[in-house]
Amino acid sequence: MSKAQVVYRAQSKPDARDMGRITALEGEISSCTRELEQLQSKSGSIESAIKDLEKKILDIGGSRLLKQKSTVDGIKLHINLANDEITKAEVGKAKAEKDVVKLASAIESNTESVREVDEELDQLKQQLAEVAEYLEELKEKVEAAQAAAENSKDDLENLKLQLEAKREEIKAFRDKEVRTTELLSITLLTV
Repeated sequence: MSKAQVVYRAQSKPDARDMGRITALEGEISSCTRELEQLQSKSGSIESAIKDLEKKILDIGGSRLLKQKSTVDGIKLHINLANDEITKAEVGKAKAEKDVVKLASAIESNTESVREVDEELDQLKQQLAEVAEYLEELKEKVEAAQAAAENSKDDLENLKLQLEAKREEIKAFRDKEVRTTELLSITLLTV
């Protein structure tokens, strides 16, 4: 056995003073237990006497006393119910107060978010206005280009007509030239 184990065993054993104290406490517990048993037997007889007295009072007072007892019991019941309702209301109030704090925080947060969204919306409206202006300018350019294209078509039609007329003239000139050349050749041959 090690020295530490010897010291531990020596410390774990109660000394004579502790043993005397334990014995005294056990004696005190025993006497208190006997006294408690005596009091309980006395209280049992007192409770029995109270019940007998209540029975005698009911026999003497009759229905009037019974009615009053019933009224008192009813009032106690109403008081208990009212206390329950008050407790529920206090719990509900506490919850509502917590909810108010949460909602106030949420409202504050949402108000900030709304402000940011409003700023973003204003920026988007400005961008939309710029895009609408750009589209209007583009529309005007498209209309001008369409008008120019219409004019170009008209000009092209006119140029085609002029070209066709010139071709006809050239064809007529060639036909005339061919006939003239043929006539000349015939004339040259005959000469």
